[in-house]
Amino acid sequence: MKSLSYRNKLWVVFLPFLLIGAKADQPADQLLGHWLFPSRGSSVNIFRIDNQYFVRVADVDQAGEKNFGLVKDAVIIRNLKYDGQVWSDGQLVHPKSGIKLSVEVSMTDPQAIDVIVYKGIKLLHRKFTMTRK
Repeated sequence: MKSLSYRNKLWVVFLPFLLIGAKADQPADQLLGHWLFPSRGSSVNIFRIDNQYFVRVADVDQAGEKNFGLVKDAVIIRNLKYDGQVWSDGQLVHPKSGIKLSVEVSMTDPQAIDVIVYKGIKLLHRKFTMTRK
């Protein structure tokens, strides 16, 4: 029987770690993609850098621009982290007022997410549902 080469031994050792790492990211990455605001006029893209998730404005309608100060390509939510059930610890900087708010996102089904925005205590919050485009 032929012995494994050094290169093949490395694959045998590191392959399980690569497979476990790839599998662990899959549930968290369900959040990635293009999402529509409840009014369906404006939308965002959610993307990942390392283990954190960010939200960038993709399309803006007149209501989104006027009421919320949305600007195309602006990153409005930063540093969301997945804890196994929800994406939390994110920070939203309100485009119009500049106020910093905490954000938590939960997936109700593969086509819908609930976004909770609050300042200070979560008891006083605003919740809205976004749908996948």
